[in-house]
Amino acid sequence: MDSTHTFFHTTRYKWILSIANGTFLYLFLMVFLPFGVSNYDPFHEYTANFLLEIGIFMPVTIVLTLINEFGVKFFFRNQTSLSFVVGWTLWTLIFTGFIVFLTYNIMGDWHDWRLSSVPGFIIDLSAVLLFPMAGTYFYFRYKKLQENYDAVLTNLEATIDRTQMLHFAGEGVKDKISISVSDFIYARAQDNYIELFYLKNGTPSRFLIRSSLSRLYSTLGQDFLVRCHRSYMVNLYNVHSIKGGITDLRITMSHIDSEIPVSKTFATDTLDSLHKYKRFQ
Repeated sequence: MDSTHTFFHTTRYKWILSIANGTFLYLFLMVFLPFGVSNYDPFHEYTANFLLEIGIFMPVTIVLTLINEFGVKFFFRNQTSLSFVVGWTLWTLIFTGFIVFLTYNIMGDWHDWRLSSVPGFIIDLSAVLLFPMAGTYFYFRYKKLQENYDAVLTNLEATIDRTQMLHFAGEGVKDKISISVSDFIYARAQDNYIELFYLKNGTPSRFLIRSSLSRLYSTLGQDFLVRCHRSYMVNLYNVHSIKGGITDLRITMSHIDSEIPVSKTFATDTLDSLHKYKRFQ
């Protein structure tokens, strides 16, 4: 299951979406309906009767969205992919548009009850409802990305060969060292040099080579070696824990006391790699 869109099935998301749809549609109609292209009236007055008639669309839209979200979506509760989100949004717009069209005709004595009018009405209503639907989606998507992590991690079995040797080579003749996966901890860029942190006979040690982090990262070509910051590359095998949210994520490595920062640019890819190789407890 794609955890990125799990919020799409939460009760809070469904309620906020429903209320947002109904409220936005009511406010839109209240402001723009008197000034529509085909019925512009410069002398229009906002009477209580007008506001009451327009107001019926708010509870109708809210109830429709609630039925759709809590009823129909229940049968798709395991679907969390982006393609499902897009497809569900299209279905919601069609379903809501048709029922609102029906309500509109009931209130207007069926004056526009023609099959040819349905597509245009649904398209117009969709153009309005896309705003609260997109706003609700991106708000929850942002909150999901802001989710705080505070977890101790363990390695997934049989995903990384701990005995594999990593061969580091810099620009100098003597800038070469081979370190096993289980011993290599992380690399840090310092001007034109890379400082390698690793275990030597169980003791944290350092080795300096002349190279850029980009060059070193591309040369190694191992996806369990993750560049989490413009100045840091970490070995997922030795990641001990993560803390913070997407904007202030920090990694703690085994055998090293200091925390390693994760920049926003690399945060999503870093978390995806951690989910692939580490077990969140």
